[in-house]
Amino acid sequence: MYNQFIQERLPQQVSITPHAPYSVSDPLWKKIVAHNSNGLLSIHNQETEDETLWFTQKTGGFVDMFKGMGLNTDSFIASGKSSLQTYLSKFPIDIQLLLVHNVFTMEEDIVFSKQSKQPLFWCFCPNANYFISRLLPDLPMFLKAGADIVLGTDSLASNRQLSIWEEIQTLQKAFPEIQLQQFLQWATINGAKALKIDTQYGSFEKGKRPGVVNIKDGNANHFALI
Repeated sequence: MYNQFIQERLPQQVSITPHAPYSVSDPLWKKIVAHNSNGLLSIHNQETEDETLWFTQKTGGFVDMFKGMGLNTDSFIASGKSSLQTYLSKFPIDIQLLLVHNVFTMEEDIVFSKQSKQPLFWCFCPNANYFISRLLPDLPMFLKAGADIVLGTDSLASNRQLSIWEEIQTLQKAFPEIQLQQFLQWATINGAKALKIDTQYGSFEKGKRPGVVNIKDGNANHFALI
């Protein structure tokens, strides 16, 4: 499948990427990194409390999940650290990461990520997060830490729609102190930078080809691509 996509698209548009840190073995980590051709990968990060419990103590809901799947986890040894602090060093420093979800990310994780010098963006998918856990990431904490933030939707498996505007509206209700301009930056130029396409999209600049979205009265029904 990977080779087929390479033939059909430009190599820089294709990545084999890990789904989540708890679903990738050490040999698979190495293969994923070895096949990276565009210096860009994404990974679901700290989406649930069970992920934290698994990496810190090898307890929580993942124990039963893996058992129910018939998987032997004897080789896994809890690091005593968060998942992010456990797996981040597996990525070469020249690979830019898109961390998706981050509901249970703590301030010390953000500090750790900055100290590691790994280029990364924090992607929030609030409607999917609320659907799964009825919780949202601590956006003020990320803002205070100066994190690079982008917005996403996850997939229709955990979201009723794939509209970034709907995600913005959810965040506006939860964090009214954050200005709309900030949300729009996360949804446009920051997203383009996270995907390494900011030389073409994300802002109104000479030589770029951004899409134009008309937001009228804060109503998604009036939102049209021009």
